[in-house]
Amino acid sequence: MKIKLIILINLFVGALYAQQSAICTYKIIPRMEGFKIKETDDNNTKYAKDLMLKATVVAKEFDYTLKFNITESSSQISERMTNDGENKYLNLIAKALIGKGLYYQNKLQKIALWQTNVMGALYIVKDSLVNDWEISSESKKIGNYTCYKAVKQCSSCSSINEVWFTPEIPVPFGPLGYGGLPGLIISVVKKNTILQLERIKFYDKPLVLEKPKKGKEIVKAEYDMITSRIRNNAKKMSN
Repeated sequence: MKIKLIILINLFVGALYAQQSAICTYKIIPRMEGFKIKETDDNNTKYAKDLMLKATVVAKEFDYTLKFNITESSSQISERMTNDGENKYLNLIAKALIGKGLYYQNKLQKIALWQTNVMGALYIVKDSLVNDWEISSESKKIGNYTCYKAVKQCSSCSSINEVWFTPEIPVPFGPLGYGGLPGLIISVVKKNTILQLERIKFYDKPLVLEKPKKGKEIVKAEYDMITSRIRNNAKKMSN
């Protein structure tokens, strides 16, 4: 009951944000416990952990940018200049760790789109922007904002999605296609990393955002079938 009251109060106060847009910059934070080498790890596991740790260090150099106005948002990794001496393979892994592709959300149409490349084919994966989260009364301060924990079961895997959102910025958007909550998602917690808001800049004039248009439009279930088939074929080829 307490969390619902707090959210309602912040939504009322949130009228202050009604005519505003913002650009949010997120940064990745490694969760070092996931990269610790154990005595029981074989050589392949040790190599994989070391590689992922190096890629995570590279990922820290990237910005992840979320833009939103009163009705819609878009988010993606911000490209940066690379040096000739940089490991391009680690750069690719680093981007995959953060989350590749362009995400778009529209609260009026209640849609979430993800433009992504799969084995050279460009797709627009369509999903619904709905609040199917379990909101906890657990709260903590992240930067200047009081945030609340929300979780839900991953639709295509066995893991639990965990995010922290703030009702103080009452827009249902977030990075990496996460959204639908009664407040901006400030932090996305994954197994080995956290993607967290570093800074936000508000604008009085609305930002103009465009839906992704290039690519074959499919639904989430079709995307899961395509990627599952690719993984199965890769396993067969490696045997």
